[in-house]
Amino acid sequence: MPDESDTAFDTPVPDAPKDDEAPPPGSRTLLQRAVLIGGGRLIAPDWRERATQEREIHLTPGQRLAVARQWTHRQLTALRYRVPTRAELAELFDRRPSVQDIADSARRHRFLLGGLGLTLLLAAGDAGTGLLVTAHPPAPGIAHRVAVAHPLRLSIPVPSVRRYLDAIDNGERLREQAVVAAAARATLARAKAEAAAAAAGQEQPWINSAPGPEALPPGAVPPGPGGFVLPAPGTFTSGFGSRWGTFHRGIDIAGPIGSPIYAVADGTVIDAGPAQGFGLWVRIRHNDGTISVYGHMYDFFVSVGERVPAGMQIARMGNRGDSTGPHLHFEIVMDGRHVDPQRWLALHGLSYG
Repeated sequence: MPDESDTAFDTPVPDAPKDDEAPPPGSRTLLQRAVLIGGGRLIAPDWRERATQEREIHLTPGQRLAVARQWTHRQLTALRYRVPTRAELAELFDRRPSVQDIADSARRHRFLLGGLGLTLLLAAGDAGTGLLVTAHPPAPGIAHRVAVAHPLRLSIPVPSVRRYLDAIDNGERLREQAVVAAAARATLARAKAEAAAAAAGQEQPWINSAPGPEALPPGAVPPGPGGFVLPAPGTFTSGFGSRWGTFHRGIDIAGPIGSPIYAVADGTVIDAGPAQGFGLWVRIRHNDGTISVYGHMYDFFVSVGERVPAGMQIARMGNRGDSTGPHLHFEIVMDGRHVDPQRWLALHGLSYG
């Protein structure tokens, strides 16, 4: 006969359904609801979980943490020392999903799998581009991105200086044209003055012979006894012959820009204008056939075909063309050959000392 204390745990048990009678909907069988033990006492299958829940209701947070730690330790200990049996391994192997199950699962979760694959693809693509800033030193030949305080900008290519050089060349051509035009106007003005003087009956002896000091144009210097003058005042800086691996076919007379340049003897202008390497030049053919050349000039005042006397200022010293400083490059050509201008001047009683 059970005592009163046992009646508190008794649970009414409905009659078990007959074999040919189906259990009512929503009900559980006796074996599913409880476990039958000696003495007729029935204990619910989930009595451990219920007892644990009732205890946890009255536990403090610290006690709950201790209980969780103990449960975790027991689980880990069981996993560490318990070796699964062969039967359990065989059962686990038999429970593996078939190919059809895997295909059905993949079809049901195709959108999730597609998103995961796209994420992995993008992650793999970003990992190899080197776009991330890193603190590791770069390998040899590998670019290293550096964190900066401003957004990254595209590097601007260095602009070409060709257009500036073209602009300078165009300006030089315009200036050369202006020099030639100004020299033509000066020649025309002199021709008109000479024509007016001749019409007035004034003698022009220098046209056919060496002029006297009183017949020289303004700015000219009187020639020496032989009718020759030095081409320009200044300092002798370079002679005739080999220089810097090339052949220097004249002499250089240095002086300030704008220093006067004179015709060394009577003659006729055969060239006046731009010249390769000289900037601006003037060439004069003298009465004996000798040709004198004047280069690197700032500007000139004579024109092709004009007859000039010895000592007349034909140009001003400059630094144009292939020049290392303001100077006059002077050449003498006899019978088509370049000769030493310094010796030629010495033969006519002139020297730069």
